This record gives sequence, structure tokens and C-alpha cells, in this order.
Amino acid sequence: MIRFLFLQIIAHTISDFYLQNNKSCADKAKNGFKSPTLYIHVLITFVFSWILSFSFNFWWVALIIAASHLLVDAMKCYASKCKGIFFMDQLAHLIVIVAVCYLWNGDLPDCVSGVEEEYIALLLGLLICLKPSNIIIKEIFKAASIKVNKGSDDDDAEDLPNAGKLIGVVERLLSLVFVLLGQYEAVGFIIAAKSLLRFAEGDKAKSEYVLIGTLLSFSMAIFVGVAIKLFYGL
Repeated sequence: MIRFLFLQIIAHTISDFYLQNNKSCADKAKNGFKSPTLYIHVLITFVFSWILSFSFNFWWVALIIAASHLLVDAMKCYASKCKGIFFMDQLAHLIVIVAVCYLWNGDLPDCVSGVEEEYIALLLGLLICLKPSNIIIKEIFKAASIKVNKGSDDDDAEDLPNAGKLIGVVERLLSLVFVLLGQYEAVGFIIAAKSLLRFAEGDKAKSEYVLIGTLLSFSMAIFVGVAIKLFYGL
């Protein structure tokens, strides 16, 4: 059941985070049920849920997941101004996924059931530490009403567009690897080095903004790494 649950969360992660962009999210928020991108997204959710079930008979369960996704996303559109709506939306999706995985009685084929659970968990951990973590950190800032001054670059790099996001991805991947290897000192060194560099820039407001983002970024990677280690005794 755990292996199957991880695969369905991977399907959700891919469809909800990697195969959506700001434009499609804005269109859904603006038009709700009238948004074509909402139905395209729901179709993608259905397809990936079905494919990663590795079972033809799972189609009706994937349909339930997709239908619930449609309802939850549509309700999110009409409550988009509510603080923390992103996290309530994700929690609702995960509750549905856990419920259907618990109720599903089908078995995974040998080609998948033979794969160790920890490898699937590692794949899920890597996926979470990339784009989803950037979005989650952004939503935490939004929920906490934390903003950087307009004189500073929101992407944390004035010369290189989106460099801040790339730095965050790299630091999370390194942190995840170091945690899985048990090299916690290396994680502490990276945190200290980046914090000193940012505070040396002289812009207190921006430095504090970046420090909060950095701590959240490392915290997510450390949490994922420790969870995998504790669950599988790596």
C-alpha cells in the first residue's frame, strides 16, 4: 500500500507542480469552472494517476481522483483570497489520494512491486525538493504576509533571472544528499556560508527575507531526508 501511495503522490506532484505554470493557475483563479485550463489540468491529473497505478482497472479510481481534483481546484479558485488556501487545497488532494489508496485492493505488477520502496521514496523526495519546494516557500511567505521591498529583486538575483530559484534547488538537493549520507555538518556549513554572504550585502530587509527563505529551503530538504532515513532506517 505504501509503494502504491508513493506512486500516486508522485503522480500528483508531477501534474500539480511540474505541469502547471503561473499563466494556467492565473486563468483558473480568474475563470473558475469556465477556465479551459482547469479541465486540461484535470485530464492530466487523471492520465498520470492512471499511468502510475500500473493497472488498467485503476481507471475508475483515477477518475475519482480527477473529479475530486476538479471540485477542490474550482473551490480554491473562488476562495483564492483566503489565507492559506494553497495548503488547504494540497491537504484536500492528499486526503483523497490516501483514501483511494487505502480502499484500492489491486496489486502492482512484478516489474513495479519488485522495486524497493526506499527508491520510490527517494524519487518522491527529489521531486519535492525541486519545483514544489520553491512554490511552497513562496506560499508560506504569502500566508505570513512577508514581502521584500520593491527595490530588491524577488527572485533573489538582480543580474540573473530566476537565479534565486536555481540556488534554492541546488542547496536543497545538496542538503538532501548530505542528510541521507549522515553528513549533517556539511548542511550546517552551507547554511552558515550562505547566511554570512547574504548579510554581508548590507541590505537588511533583503537579507532577512533571503535568510527566512534559506531556512525554509533547508528545513524542507532536511525534513524530507530525515523522514526517509527514519522510515527506512537508511
